[in-house]
This record gives sequence, structure tokens and C-alpha cells, in this order.
Amino acid sequence: MLKGQTAVTKEDLLQWIENYRWMVETIEEARQLVSKVDNNSYIGAKTAMYGIEATLPKASGGTSDPVFTEVQRRVYSLNYRIKEYEQKIAEIQKRIPLVQGDREVEVLHRLLDGDSMRAIGKHMRLSSTTIARVRSNILNQMIM
Repeated sequence: MLKGQTAVTKEDLLQWIENYRWMVETIEEARQLVSKVDNNSYIGAKTAMYGIEATLPKASGGTSDPVFTEVQRRVYSLNYRIKEYEQKIAEIQKRIPLVQGDREVEVLHRLLDGDSMRAIGKHMRLSSTTIARVRSNILNQMIM
């Protein structure tokens, strides 16, 4: 195992490779939603720092606005999922250089793009069992 890598099972790695494409798309989508909320400043109240407004009493306690509470819940959930998916994607990306062989690299990139085993076999003019064997070799190389 290389420095900076965490212990991962073959099953986890295979699942992450199969889910790679939609995890990336989910991160992109979630980041847009989170940035939209942050840019509109819906979360967090602005407090006047200067002028007469700065001397007025400040509200204490939480908000009773159910919409605000729901937005906070969604943003927290999105941030948590983004972090989780980023860790899985980063772990895969760290292990991509470990894959040797032109056939293995091509199959890996097509798997990461979300292609099915049948589609990869058709494109490369190989049987699905050969593609499965290549995938197994890829996992063995990435686990080391």
C-alpha cells in the first residue's frame, strides 16, 4: 500500500468504480445548490456593524422558520454527502496510476465513464468474460 492510501477492500473499490460517474455528477449538482444558498445569504443573518443599527438589541435564540430549518438541514446533508463522495473519488484517483497495461487502462477509464461491461466488450471487440477478467486484474493492481 502506498503512502497516503487507506485500507480498502476489493468489493468497496469495485463499488466505488461502478458509482464513480454518478458520484461526480452528484458532487457537481450539490455544489451548485450549496453555492447558490451561500451566495443568496439565506443562511446566517447579517448584523449591522456601523451606524444606529449596530446599537440596537440583537436577537437571541434560534429561528422558528420551518423553511430556514429545512434549508439548513439540506445544506448540512449535501455537505456531508459531498465530503463522503469526494473521499471515495480521491481514493480511486490516487490508485489510477497503479494500473498497468493499455487494455486495463482503457477498461478502467470506460468503467469510470459509466460504460457497461457489455458496451466495453463491444467497443474493444472482446468478450464480456475477458472484460470481467481485465476488471479483476485492474482491482488487483489497484489494491496493492
